[in-house]
Amino acid sequence: MGVWFGGLVGAIIGVVLAAIGIAVAIILSEHKKQQAGRDKILNRLDTADMLLQENMTADALAIYTSLLKEVSKEKDSETYALIKNSEGKCYYNLSFRAKRAENLIKAIAAFEDSAKFSNPQKSPDSYALTCYNLGSAYMNLSEFHEEEKSLKKAAEAFRKTLSVYTLSANPSGYALVNHNLCSAYNVLAGFSDIENNLLKAAKYCEETLNVYTPEGYPLNYASAQMKLGSIFNALSSFRNEEEYLSRAVNSYKATLNIYIPEKYPAEFAAAHKVIGDCYKSFAENSESESDITNAVTAYEEALKVYSADNDPIIYTGIKKNLGDLYSSSAAAGEKPDNLLKAIRFYEEALAIYNAVDQPIEFSGIQQKLGDVQLMLFTAGGKEKNLLNGITAYLEALKVMTILEHPLDYASIHHKLGDAYTDLAKLADEASNLKKAQSTYIEALKVYTFEDTPLDHKVVFLKLEKIRRIVS
Repeated sequence: MGVWFGGLVGAIIGVVLAAIGIAVAIILSEHKKQQAGRDKILNRLDTADMLLQENMTADALAIYTSLLKEVSKEKDSETYALIKNSEGKCYYNLSFRAKRAENLIKAIAAFEDSAKFSNPQKSPDSYALTCYNLGSAYMNLSEFHEEEKSLKKAAEAFRKTLSVYTLSANPSGYALVNHNLCSAYNVLAGFSDIENNLLKAAKYCEETLNVYTPEGYPLNYASAQMKLGSIFNALSSFRNEEEYLSRAVNSYKATLNIYIPEKYPAEFAAAHKVIGDCYKSFAENSESESDITNAVTAYEEALKVYSADNDPIIYTGIKKNLGDLYSSSAAAGEKPDNLLKAIRFYEEALAIYNAVDQPIEFSGIQQKLGDVQLMLFTAGGKEKNLLNGITAYLEALKVMTILEHPLDYASIHHKLGDAYTDLAKLADEASNLKKAQSTYIEALKVYTFEDTPLDHKVVFLKLEKIRRIVS
């Protein structure tokens, strides 16, 4: 009995062990098959990645599309996320060749799917790269499709990237993402919440300067300082004008250690031009002689590069600004020499601008030229200054018609009336008073008692005075 029972137990144990052996063999076999299948998928994925690197995007995309039919996002989410990210890169690249909007939208869908199945704790770098790619795709889409919405989505994706790309762990990635965030919020400021978005843009731009030092990344540093200066300049319209203009000037000046005229003439000139603009803004508020001098100095540096041939619009704008500065200086300090300089700069600007191609700018400078000529006459000038001023005002009226620009039309006629009145004291009294009378009447067609009572009263009294003289 004992022997028989022992034999039976042994037999059972043998069967169990055999069964376990078979099960283990099956499991190992299945594992080997799965591993072989996974290895095959990874090999094909490597092949597709190499094709993508070689710019063979369509071929790479075909492999990624095929792999997505074989990989389960539930069972192998990590591989699935990698393939979706690569698929997104394919569509992103294709968007620069054809069907831009369609391919970008496909890229965004792939990147979003990849981010959904990525594990930021297990594979932080892959997750960050996907979020960065998603932000880049939205940034590109914003150029022509739902700009504000796309920019907000881009900013959201870039902020997620910063959870991995920290200053200490990945300084270059940190700087690049902050640069993109700065660009996104800078553009978003043009849609809504202007001040707050500009402040965000400034914050992210300043973060890039923790990486972009003048020693390590001189050109990136200078570019960031230029952008930061433009943001501070824009912020000066909303808060602490003097403070933000000063910060803008400091940022612009910081670039001049990099942008030397021998190597970077265009950037050198651009920096001096915006420095001049800031000091001009200072001068308009303070009428300080030092602000005027600083603005003039900066503009003159810019004009060492800008010319009527290589950049006529900026060149002319600087000439006009120089005319404004010297005109302001003369008005504040009664300096006839500065009036002559203002006239020279306005005339140089008018050598470029004309009534057909730049009508508003042309008319504006003609009005300023007329004003300065009359100021010069008042300061002890000659009859020719009055005549030149009248000519300038008449040129301005070629653009400023009563239908399209009624207030400018009235203002110019008012000044013309004053000029003809002064001219009547020097020559041909009757004729010039008659001209003054007719121009005042034209001004009153706009300056009505109901709409502009003060201007109406001033011009009306001048008109009545002439009527008493000629009657």
